[in-house]
Amino acid sequence: MTPPDPLLAIALALVALGLLDRLGLWMEARGWIYWRRRSAQGSALGSTFLELQKIFESGKAEHIIEAMNDGRKEAQDSLAAKLAADHREIDHLYREARAAVEQRLQAEAHRALDRIWMRLAVHIRAEHKALFPAVAAARPDLGATLQALREDHDFFMATLAGTVKALEGAEVEWATVRSALEAVHRRLASHNTLEEERIYPLVDQFPDEQRRQLVGDVSRELALLPARYEES
Repeated sequence: MTPPDPLLAIALALVALGLLDRLGLWMEARGWIYWRRRSAQGSALGSTFLELQKIFESGKAEHIIEAMNDGRKEAQDSLAAKLAADHREIDHLYREARAAVEQRLQAEAHRALDRIWMRLAVHIRAEHKALFPAVAAARPDLGATLQALREDHDFFMATLAGTVKALEGAEVEWATVRSALEAVHRRLASHNTLEEERIYPLVDQFPDEQRRQLVGDVSRELALLPARYEES
């Protein structure tokens, strides 16, 4: 077998190198790699990788990932989370009130029930001023449901106000207070379930701008607690 011609082998190698150089220049023109016409600093892709490396080496990556996740969570479920958290906090206040009523601790029971009244008043105001009008406009078929929720709100406010007043007297009818407290709690449980299952999830269907506006409006209303709430 005749050995390959050295000159032919060199020529083929030069052709291959030329083709490789053209391929490298073509990929470089698209910003995919650094080849020979631009410095690595000028490559958008290279700069991105360098910035990512700096972030991870400096320990910032975890904070950036957390911020991204928090932002997505805020956009998706912040309103439902805020209002449901209010439900849970009011439930906690209810347990305090019930314990005080069972022990006939008048001052403690009055304080706990007054705080429940205040938290519910602020929560209801946020729903009536911001959430319910938005839901009514988007879903007219839920008019009867929203009206039932408003009637619940009226019951809660009137019953709790009367109970708080009853705890201010010299003689407390503890059986009446206990009965009123249980009536509010039973109705509040079904009320909260209806809101959390049928009303709050609807916000996710709103356009992004409307949803963000609604979250802001509700958040501002929830923050406007009476001064005596913090003092107590």
